[in-house]
Amino acid sequence: MKKNLKKIAVLALALAMSVGMMSGCGSKSSSSSSSKSDTASKTSLVIAIDSDYNNLNPLTCSTTAESRTDDQIYDSLLRKDPNDTNKLLPRVAKSWDISKDGKCYTFHLRDDVTFQNGDKLTAKDVKWSFEQCAKSEYQGSTVDGFDHAEIVDDYTIKIYTSSVYAPFLSSLASLSLLDKAYYEKVGKDKFAQEPIGCGPYKWVSHDDGSKWVLEAYDKYYLGAPAIKKVTYKVIGDSSSMAVGLQTGEIDFADVSDASAYAQISKDKDVKVEKVNQTTFSFIAMNTQKKPYNNVKFRQAISYAVDRDAIVKSAAEGLGVANSNLLEKSRLGYSDSEKQYNYDPTKAKALLKEAGITGTYDLGTMYVAEKYKALAQVIQSELSDIGLTTKIEILEFNTYLSKLQKGDFGITCLQMDLNGDTQQVSLALTKQYIGMANNARWSDPKVEQWFKDAVQTIDESEREKIYEKIFSYVQEQAVYVSLYNPTLLYAHNANLTIPTIPNDGQYLIYDFAWK
Repeated sequence: MKKNLKKIAVLALALAMSVGMMSGCGSKSSSSSSSKSDTASKTSLVIAIDSDYNNLNPLTCSTTAESRTDDQIYDSLLRKDPNDTNKLLPRVAKSWDISKDGKCYTFHLRDDVTFQNGDKLTAKDVKWSFEQCAKSEYQGSTVDGFDHAEIVDDYTIKIYTSSVYAPFLSSLASLSLLDKAYYEKVGKDKFAQEPIGCGPYKWVSHDDGSKWVLEAYDKYYLGAPAIKKVTYKVIGDSSSMAVGLQTGEIDFADVSDASAYAQISKDKDVKVEKVNQTTFSFIAMNTQKKPYNNVKFRQAISYAVDRDAIVKSAAEGLGVANSNLLEKSRLGYSDSEKQYNYDPTKAKALLKEAGITGTYDLGTMYVAEKYKALAQVIQSELSDIGLTTKIEILEFNTYLSKLQKGDFGITCLQMDLNGDTQQVSLALTKQYIGMANNARWSDPKVEQWFKDAVQTIDESEREKIYEKIFSYVQEQAVYVSLYNPTLLYAHNANLTIPTIPNDGQYLIYDFAWK
């Protein structure tokens, strides 16, 4: 894998520490969704988001606000089916072929795609987009394996990989196609503030720290969007978002906060969509230190935690208990894998096998502020089997530094390794120790199996390899997986939206008022 993937691995550790502008909302407004007649003629949409963006150049995208906006402005060769993210759907590429050796992908492009300034999209733009993405420190992993591109004609392009890389095709759903001529004309800085894409919405304006506006691109190749104007409002407080949804001042928002959910869940004018994420909450133990280098000890910790209780208390019910690293929808998940159900008696027996009897002090558990509640529940449950620990809350960058240096024994956090199952290798292989490999664990067998997986094109065979990997990792209790957080999207009850996939990405083009 490339160096830039390592940098992405570091970003995968980053906690969502966004700070947005606080915004209060007033009493029930005339725009409230009290009846269908209120919204039947609407063509605008107001979205609440918790932070502003820095730039809208997909090559340097690094925040949720930027990603969610880029999804509307830009388009890709193909798209993951929101109902089955293992299935790929045509987009700018109407079809594609893969060579017998698995190292050449021929894409046949639509000839009716234009950028929002009227420029026609051709194979030159696709080739340039690949080349620029490969150089990106932020998005280079999107085209990991890319070697070079060969233009056949204006609407046919061959993409070559340096070796067989099975996840290559699915990762291209995240490759934003850029207008080469416009980018080179205005330069990266102006492009980042006044972007041009080939997606269904074009950028209009941006008020720093307050809002930004998109409007429909009526010459979009799949047809003009039904919603003509989209306004993103920066509201850093979940309660204010909830009030805005209730008054009708906000039409759509991410409200993954239990108090906000409680506030809106009984309002007939607001509907809440629950999205089970592949993100995982977990306990990380530094396997380079005692006693965490003992598999019996790690298994004891895995049995000592009551995942259902953790979801109820620390996650306030917004999560799905799961003792496996993989969420059930991911390729390679198997119900036959070892399950660590809550069993303190078994945990104590395993501690004894690990040579630990009586009370044992684990020292300090360092955590970031966001995971204080989770750490407190874990601290209590560990004490029930005779393990004591003191919690110390650290400023985020200080906490991240300790993880990177291995200056910790036990901690808890969340990690987002969305996309192909191969992404989870970042948490389990030697080259990512000090980055996404929080356990600081590696095994030559697992390293080789991951290499075998990326070189196996047949998905059923690749699935078998992943099942072997994660069954072994589960047996070794490398991480103590706890639960997959639930993402909540709330919206006006008269707004129709399709299934939102587990990566949380949505396309406003698919939204409609009823």
